[in-house]
Amino acid sequence: MGEKYEFTEASSRKSKDPRFWRLLSMFLGIICLALLITVIVLATQRKENENMPSFPECNQASAGRVIDLTEPENPPIFHDLTRGEIEKIFNFMYMQKSLDIKQPSEASLGTNYIYSMELILPEKKDAFQSNTNRKSMVTVFHGARPTPAVTEYCVELTTQLQFCGPPRSIQFSFRPITMHEYFVLMYTAYSQAIGMISDILSESFHGTLWECGNTCIGVESVSIFSAVVAGAEGENYRGIWLPFLQLIEPKHLHPVDFAILVTINGTSPKTDSVWYNGQLFESLQDFRDKWDKNQVTKLNVEYPKMRTHDDVVKENYQRPPMEIEPDGKRYSIKDQAVTSDNWKFSFGISPTHGPQLYNIRYKDDLIVYELGLQEVCVFYSSTEPFGMFANTFDSIVMIGRYVKTLVPGVDCPSHATFIDATFMSETSNTPVTNKKAICVFEHNTGSPLRRHHAPTENPSGYYEGAPNVVLILRVIATLANYDYLFDFMFYQNGVIETKVTASGIIASSYKSAGPKYGFQVNEQALGTLHNHFFNFKVDLDIGGPQNSYSTYNVEVDEVPNNFSKANSPSNWFQEKIVKVDYATEREAAYKFDFNKPKYHVFYNENNLDKYGNLRAYRLLPKGLAKKVMPDGVGNEPGAPWMRYQMAVTQRKESEPYSSSKYASFDGENRTVNFEDFIGDENIRNEDLVAWVTLGVHHIPRTEDLPIMPTPGTEMSFLLLPFNYFPEDPSVGISDNIRLQYDSPNSPLKIMAQSKTNDLTCKPPKTYSIEDLTRDPDVFIERPK
Repeated sequence: MGEKYEFTEASSRKSKDPRFWRLLSMFLGIICLALLITVIVLATQRKENENMPSFPECNQASAGRVIDLTEPENPPIFHDLTRGEIEKIFNFMYMQKSLDIKQPSEASLGTNYIYSMELILPEKKDAFQSNTNRKSMVTVFHGARPTPAVTEYCVELTTQLQFCGPPRSIQFSFRPITMHEYFVLMYTAYSQAIGMISDILSESFHGTLWECGNTCIGVESVSIFSAVVAGAEGENYRGIWLPFLQLIEPKHLHPVDFAILVTINGTSPKTDSVWYNGQLFESLQDFRDKWDKNQVTKLNVEYPKMRTHDDVVKENYQRPPMEIEPDGKRYSIKDQAVTSDNWKFSFGISPTHGPQLYNIRYKDDLIVYELGLQEVCVFYSSTEPFGMFANTFDSIVMIGRYVKTLVPGVDCPSHATFIDATFMSETSNTPVTNKKAICVFEHNTGSPLRRHHAPTENPSGYYEGAPNVVLILRVIATLANYDYLFDFMFYQNGVIETKVTASGIIASSYKSAGPKYGFQVNEQALGTLHNHFFNFKVDLDIGGPQNSYSTYNVEVDEVPNNFSKANSPSNWFQEKIVKVDYATEREAAYKFDFNKPKYHVFYNENNLDKYGNLRAYRLLPKGLAKKVMPDGVGNEPGAPWMRYQMAVTQRKESEPYSSSKYASFDGENRTVNFEDFIGDENIRNEDLVAWVTLGVHHIPRTEDLPIMPTPGTEMSFLLLPFNYFPEDPSVGISDNIRLQYDSPNSPLKIMAQSKTNDLTCKPPKTYSIEDLTRDPDVFIERPK
């Protein structure tokens, strides 16, 4: 009570002090002033908002445009297999009791199960007939048979499904790696390594294979060791090197110079050779024995620390520029077909080969019947088995299945149309959908499509130009450590560009691999030399299916200089055009020669313009690389298309693709041998296919870490009209701008669709990171 009395008495004394009241008055005055300022600001903002015009939201699709991404009940001939069709094929195949096909949950290497389903294109002559039935190729692994085999069945998608034609059998050891096989391989290698050498791995790499917490070691990618490379042809040999890594982000940059070879005879895997610190051992037991006898040079690779990502994103930073569509979409999409003012094409995703385009038309003229990726090859070099034998044919993992969800604002502009891709998966008896795996958008490149400023031109000068607005279809395939952007670009002047851009994580060898194969890029990794090669099929129909191929070569022209007054004038040197016609496929197998510049043109000999010029399209490669590996050695024969920058062949229904999903293992007896495509057959006035190869050699650098940037990795080829139109066909497009004076004294005349950039509507909300992450497991599968 005494303490309380003293406090109250002190307070009473303060209340009688005049300084107390002055301070209180000042405090209350400040509060009143702050409230007054707040009221004034709010009133001002309200008045501004009342005076500000209320803009409606811009139309998502302008009049006549349709964005319909629903799956059709009766899909057109080029449409990917629909969910309904995949379900019907499952039911049909399970009803074939003699095939004894197991459900995915029961499947294993020793059973019969469905591996893939893929659309079979109709014969070209039937493609535009209304009564053409759709077909699918169903690949079944018959591991339960006395002699296991892979069988491809043709299934006709009629009202009552039925087989069409005899099945094709493939040697079982040629099959691509499946998820079932991958898990068996990992289990075999891990269980034996844990039982025999877990202490060695822990001592050498400061991590463990099982119950490892934050210090895991394990396998991420594998290297194929085919019978041809292993010297075991005719033995149904199937070898796979498993290189171990410290499994910390990014895993591919933490190699440990340890690998196990696993071989599979039929359906039974077993461990074979072992590689450790530059030494090869016959088996895990041999490695164990020599370790115990101190006959092994030991490694001591510290486990790296996890990189923090605080530096990845700056907070409170200005957002980057964004494109908008003020008047809505200028294209339509329905049934996997895109239609714009001038372009029309169908698209799809082949599970094996990746993105495919069909029936490409400009102003209703058929230019390309089929344009599609065939194969991606990456060949590495090193001293250790993973790098040495990492000759990757990416069809082995089914390129199309790895076309995954796209991130708005990074992978594609936010205003793009995002489209799902549906496949059959070996691990599910229902169709699998990769959400928003394809995007379509228009993009202003920021440079003119064409322009000219002519201030002195009669009658009074002019300026004319057009922005370069390109319609783009894009997919991105993540194939192990690499990400490949595939762009199909449609210009308003009738040009088609097919472009590949690489990103992702570089693969590496342990730093002891040596400078002959690369540069050290972190504490333990050598970024190893490798190449990337891409093959595309281009079925051109210029003025009809009967085409010919010629080149316009640029050569030296030496002529007399009759204009010189010298007594003995020297000849004048300039350039001339020399047309070269190619009669056979072998003559047209093209290898780039810098000393022989030329234009590659395709045309119909009966299709001339009014000046007598051949109405042609030119194929312009802009991403060429020379294959330096000799022909016929190692795995090179699996991709003989790499020998040519372009090959031109007569189109055959029996040659639909230049590669196959068996290419990694079938070196003994090629399922598809592209070299056989190139013979002595006539290519004049025939239905022709150009097989175009793009490539790049990659010597990794420290700046490729942690994720490789895209500048410098782009490769492309273009199809350009060459005397096909009487003038640039984009002259009449609505994006054109022309400024001129009608007379010397007249005002400047502006001829443009819009004379201002002011928006009369607000852009609609576009797809965003926020939308993407509402269902995060669809995009990044949650760790189990």
